[in-house]
Amino acid sequence: TAGPFETRARESYYYITPPEADWPKERQEEWLTEFNYAGLQDISIHEAYPGHFVHFLHLPLIPYPVRQVCMSYAFVEGWAHYTEQMMLDIGYGDGDPRLRLAQLKEALTRNCRYIAAIKMHTQGMTVEEATRLFQEKAFAEEAPARQEAVRGTFDPGYLNYTLGKLMILKLREDYRRQEGDAFSLLAFHDRLLGLGAPPVPLARRALLRENAEAIL
Repeated sequence: TAGPFETRARESYYYITPPEADWPKERQEEWLTEFNYAGLQDISIHEAYPGHFVHFLHLPLIPYPVRQVCMSYAFVEGWAHYTEQMMLDIGYGDGDPRLRLAQLKEALTRNCRYIAAIKMHTQGMTVEEATRLFQEKAFAEEAPARQEAVRGTFDPGYLNYTLGKLMILKLREDYRRQEGDAFSLLAFHDRLLGLGAPPVPLARRALLRENAEAIL
């Protein structure tokens, strides 16, 4: 995405990692299972609209430079992961079960990241054990499952996809109760993204008049 201080360039780029040309055919097919058509729609919601692309379009509008550049991992990835479920819940795809299955599979992958991140860095889980976790619980083929496990060795923060999503869902429900009949999903999203990407507990303080400390 373009940076928050860009005044001219607003282009963003969407990269998809194809299988390596020198991989065996079987491994290439395993990798491509992660990019089926329904899954690509879910990923596009996360990466582009209304996930990361829309989120980062808000940053130049924030009048506080510190809030434009200081971002919480849980907020950034939590928002994008939240939108995957939210879009289907409000009717995107007209109830196509393939899209819901793709969304749930991505959610299972993020749940496994949460577990793997903690266990690999505090309880001695190995890369092989983490690979099996993604295979057995997120229904991934061996190649993408291993890739997820390897990422966990250097990115323990990838647990924030699930953590952030859960915190934003909790914030939305608390905000809904607060606003009552005046609640608007659009207004909630606008207010949330208008904050930038602060730690979600700070977002709760900004949006809620009461119960702001009850994170989960």
